Parts: sequence; structure tokens; C-alpha cells
Amino acid sequence: ACTKQSFEKSWQIFADIAINPAFSRKDVKRVRENTIAGLRSESDTPEGGLETLNDKVIYAGHPYSNSPEGTIESITKLKPGDLATYHKKLLQTSRLLLVVVGDVEPDVLQKQIAAAFGKLPRGNFKDTPLAPLKFEKPTIDINSKPLQTDYVKGVFAAPSIRDGDYYAMRTAISILQSRIFQEVRVKRNLSYAPDALINDMSANTGAVTVSSVNPNEAVRVILGEIQKLKQGDIDQETLAQMSGFFLTTYYLKQETNAAQAAELAQYEMFGGGWRNAIDFLDRIRKVKAAEVEAVANKYMKNLRFVVVGNPSSIDRSIFLQ
Repeated sequence: ACTKQSFEKSWQIFADIAINPAFSRKDVKRVRENTIAGLRSESDTPEGGLETLNDKVIYAGHPYSNSPEGTIESITKLKPGDLATYHKKLLQTSRLLLVVVGDVEPDVLQKQIAAAFGKLPRGNFKDTPLAPLKFEKPTIDINSKPLQTDYVKGVFAAPSIRDGDYYAMRTAISILQSRIFQEVRVKRNLSYAPDALINDMSANTGAVTVSSVNPNEAVRVILGEIQKLKQGDIDQETLAQMSGFFLTTYYLKQETNAAQAAELAQYEMFGGGWRNAIDFLDRIRKVKAAEVEAVANKYMKNLRFVVVGNPSSIDRSIFLQ
């Protein structure tokens, strides 16, 4: 990221580092120690412990179980030579995607790209889409910790941006998020920040989260709101409001060049091509109430709950209903 005036020089530095990283012992040691420290402390907070347990449960037996951050054991073993060897294997244009967003002349940029990366081998890498996650039954896993508040996350399989159901699911999640906030926080004061969300992964998930001194009641209310979606408790007026919501939030999230670059890259890698990013709002506007009901029934089931807190305070029958 740089100003237009500094782009040419910044590009030269960027390209040089990308192709010819030093991997000096001093740098590798510093990054390795910082990474290990982060891995050791990732479960120090309830939120961190919840995410660690979530990944262990949700991705068991799936490629996503291999964390990009590595493990303490794997990071400890890495030496500069290991990194240099691995980096060299990655320098194939079939493995690389370059996205540039900014006030640059395409013809000039193409020449700079050719000069920097044009001599790299093509290679024969072919991306293989990951199999979607499937949860056959609801589960609950609890990490016992002496906390005043229990932290809860319930995860279900969700469509990816390459799937036709994605836009109806994004709408369903936004409606669910609004309703959970009203019912759990505003009306019942059971939690400060209950939430519903959908991730942006190739093998994708959606989730509901809540932290509460009364997790059973909070989860009961959340599951009740999911049930309402399944029963078709949506009208066109609600959908029209959601279109306005997306119009605002989508452009707010796209205010920076970096955010736009990330969006284009995501669609290019597993969303059917970068041009599909341009159609996001149009696809959202076309979502019908029946489609929201359909995706709620298709995906919002067999939730896999993870909990950090007091096991004796959890009524498993509520979570597994």
C-alpha cells in the first residue's frame, strides 16, 4: 500500500521481496519466537479458548485442521533453509494471484508485472475445491473453566460464495443476527453481544455466538429464532430492509483499496471469478422470502456447539434439540 507518487519505487521493493526474500537467521528467529508466543497464549482468553476448541471440533479430519499458523512443535523446527526451499517451490505462476487496486495505468502495470514475474516457471499446480463440511448430528463439547460467564458458539455448514445458496444465506444470517440481538440482548438482557455470522471460506460455515450467565436460556431463544426462519417467518418488507442494510454495509466495507483487493481475490480464487464480486448487491436484491426459508432448513441444522465455562451449568438437552 502506497501513494501514487511512490508506486513505482514501492513496486520494485515489493517485487524484490516477493521473489528474493532474505530469510536471515535474525529475522527468522524473531518471527519464530513471536509466533510461538502467540500460539502459547491463544487460549488465555475465553474467546481464544472458544475458537481453539471450535477449530478442533469443526475441522476434525478436514484439511482446515492444519492451521496456517502452525503448531509450537512445527514452528520450533523451522530453519531459514527450510523456508527458502519451500518458498522456491511456490514461485510458479500457476500458484500465484496478483490483485492491484488503485489509480494505476494498466498498460504500464502489465509491463512492470512482466518484468518482475514474467520469467517465473508456469508449473502445473491445479486448485482442487475442498469438499463442503457436513454435520450429521448436533453435538456439544465443553472446555471446563472457572468463569462467571459461559462462552458459547454453535456452528453449522454453510454455502460458499461459489454456491447459488450463498446470497439467500447471507440474507438469512443478517435477519437472524438482528433478531437475536433484539430477543437475547434488548428484550431479555441475557448477553451483551449475541451474534450470528457467516464466514468466507471455501468449505464454509455459519455460526451463532453468545456469552451469558444463563447460557441455556440464551441458546433456547437463539434456536427459537432459527426455527422461526425455518417456518417462513419472513415477508418482503423485511427483505427490502435487508437490501438497504447491505447497500450501506457493503460499501462501507469496500472503502479501502485493500478491502477491494481482498474481495476480488476471494471471488477469483473460489467464487467463480472476480467479476462475480461486482454482482453482489444485485444478487442480494433478488433474494426471495421462500429462498431464505429454504436455506434455513437446508443448512441451519445439526449445530455443533462448543462451550468454555462451567459444565454443570449446561443443559445439554437444550443444545442438542
